[in-house]
Amino acid sequence: MLELEEALARLVQAIEPPAPETVPTRDASGRILAETVTATVSLPPFDNSAMDGYAVRAEDLRTARKEAPVVLEQDGVAAAGDAPGSPLPAGRCRRIFTGSPLPPGADAVVMQEDTELDPAHSGRVRVLDGVRPWENVRLLGEDLKRGDALLAPGDRLTAGPLGLLAAVGRTALTMAACASAV
Repeated sequence: MLELEEALARLVQAIEPPAPETVPTRDASGRILAETVTATVSLPPFDNSAMDGYAVRAEDLRTARKEAPVVLEQDGVAAAGDAPGSPLPAGRCRRIFTGSPLPPGADAVVMQEDTELDPAHSGRVRVLDGVRPWENVRLLGEDLKRGDALLAPGDRLTAGPLGLLAAVGRTALTMAACASAV
């Protein structure tokens, strides 16, 4: 006669595990992942502004302070969803909004609170404080880089991981069969 533990071990060995299945990401909530998921894109996908203000060359503002502002000519507007646009020339600034791509040549963003429009000249901005290079900028790939491992087999897909998968554009996943939330 077989001991209970040995009989259970034989049964487990005799059972074929169910094959993994491909599931649309929108239907994967509570399921168990059966694959390693890596980022197919970098996030953010380009250097962009972390706040509303003005894209600048930090070097142009090394002497800026409230008592002695640096005056820059405004060179357009960069809105969220726009292409990066033309390069930003030295001595100029470009109005920029949170999430907008940083124009080529710019290496920092001055917060709008540290600026004022020049009352004497339309189109000029008085910058009341300097910035360091890359200040107030979210760099390409700062959150995650293309190829980074995001999720591993055995991970349960809850709201957080599903949001991450949506951010990197995953539309289908290999899931462990019969492994939905209980």
